[in-house]
Amino acid sequence: MAFALLAGVALVILLLHLLRPPPRQVVVPSLLMWARVLRDRKRPDARQLLSLLLALGAGLSLALALTRPEIGALGTGANRLALVLDNSPSMAARTSDGRTRWEHAIEQALALLEQSSAATEVRLLDTIGRLRVSGFVERDDAVAALARLTVGAWGQAQMPTESLLADAQVHLFTDGVAKADVPERAIVHSVFEPANNVAVTAFEARPLGNDPTRYEALVQVLNASPGDLRVRLLITGGDLFSIVQDLDVRAGETVNATFDVSDFEGGVLGAAVVFETDALALDDFAYAVVPPHGPKRVLLVTPGNPPLEDALRSLPGVRLVVVPPDSYPPAGGHDAVVFDRFAPAEPPVAGALLLRPPARKWLAGQSPALTRPRITSWNDGHAVTGGIAWRNLRLASASLSSAIDVPSDALVLASGSASGALVTAGYSKARWIQVGFALQDSNFPLQPDFPVFLGNALNWVNAPIPVLARGLGSIEVALPGAEVRDGSGNSVAASVTAQGVVFEAPRPDVYTVSAPSGDMRVVANLADPHYAQINRSRLGGGGATALQGGDSTRAWNAELWVLLLLLAGAFLLFEWAVFTRPRPV
Repeated sequence: MAFALLAGVALVILLLHLLRPPPRQVVVPSLLMWARVLRDRKRPDARQLLSLLLALGAGLSLALALTRPEIGALGTGANRLALVLDNSPSMAARTSDGRTRWEHAIEQALALLEQSSAATEVRLLDTIGRLRVSGFVERDDAVAALARLTVGAWGQAQMPTESLLADAQVHLFTDGVAKADVPERAIVHSVFEPANNVAVTAFEARPLGNDPTRYEALVQVLNASPGDLRVRLLITGGDLFSIVQDLDVRAGETVNATFDVSDFEGGVLGAAVVFETDALALDDFAYAVVPPHGPKRVLLVTPGNPPLEDALRSLPGVRLVVVPPDSYPPAGGHDAVVFDRFAPAEPPVAGALLLRPPARKWLAGQSPALTRPRITSWNDGHAVTGGIAWRNLRLASASLSSAIDVPSDALVLASGSASGALVTAGYSKARWIQVGFALQDSNFPLQPDFPVFLGNALNWVNAPIPVLARGLGSIEVALPGAEVRDGSGNSVAASVTAQGVVFEAPRPDVYTVSAPSGDMRVVANLADPHYAQINRSRLGGGGATALQGGDSTRAWNAELWVLLLLLAGAFLLFEWAVFTRPRPV
């Protein structure tokens, strides 16, 4: 198109010079003048040729300026550049001018591309592997791809192999923090600048061993700054709970602090470290989930069973209310219910432990009572039956649930010598555990494991939503058909896997995974202290180390059209001075 434009302009200028104005008729008194005109006409007119050349020069310069040419594009060969962008998490650190290291790296990469010619072939590579550009592309395509590339919030930086960098001039834009081998022939552009950074590297909430109704939060704070700092630690939960603590942390020091969070009733607890000139925001936050930990309200429905009542009262954190079967309140108001030789017609809204209940539709079916059955197998990996010496149990009689009567979603926790299940667990409106024998018909209340079994059963039927602790990145949860939402309730894209779903956690948050089979919470934190070490660079101060002294070439390469306009102006000025400027007579 550029050559067609130049040819068209040249043709128009030639046609304009071939046009002749109509001759004027002038009466002269002598033939001597016409003889002089005829003689001069046979000589070549140098002035006309010079005028044509000046017009062609001005016109072609103007037309060529419209095509925005570059000096490099006028050569015979095309250069090849391989740009390696380090987009590891430390590149998100802010520098003293308010911009991030990543923004400086992109700026330098774009400047390098602007300096190259339009015919340059560019290969873009990044250390985290987020770039979706393969092979060499044109310069303009590389510029567009750079605008889409972002810093990775997780992942281990890896340098491209030498085979990907062959036959190209290699430029690496990095802060030197990532532990990756730099290619020997790479021209390194450093964007490193020391910066302050304080991080929450660990956060956990757990119950006290001697009192499950009390919780403590353990926080680990790392000062990855060049100097000592005084920082503020905030622990918040809900709308009312908060703890504020100022910490003096030396350079490179990790501080562990413990706080009593028993007054927080339960839910998502957040920890944040605050410092005015903190350079990296990704590691300033961490989250934990605190389950409800107040006294457990347990309702015992029994016609009378003092050993069971005493055992329940002895459990830590249990507030027991005892009622007979005819006073059972279906409305609920309790965290768990223990039914002794009784079961309501409808399942309770709270978790339930049932000891030799009568037959109900929402429970596993029962066989007639068997005499002296034995427990021969049990699920030692389950939270309810694990760790109990079932082989020491002696039964006078029991009712077993046959395999065909056990609901498809129920679990068989213990089986007897006869065909059937002695202990089953399932879910209706809430979790339930069904025991096929009464305490009066066994030696279970005399066993040291009996209180342990009661505690395990009450904890399981009243268990909160399960919580998984994971790092940032791809997270897989074994819940088929689940939907994922972040802490703000926004939907998160998830892909289906053979086990469940997988989604990405790009920042610290608490994600809720909901499925027909149940819910689960995933606490995603930036737990690796390595990410906070943004000052451990192998490079010096910031600034490009390549292409020194090329500023003048870059200027004319980027603005060659200005030079062409000046050249066209010079041609026009010369033409005016020679042919158009009035001359004195």
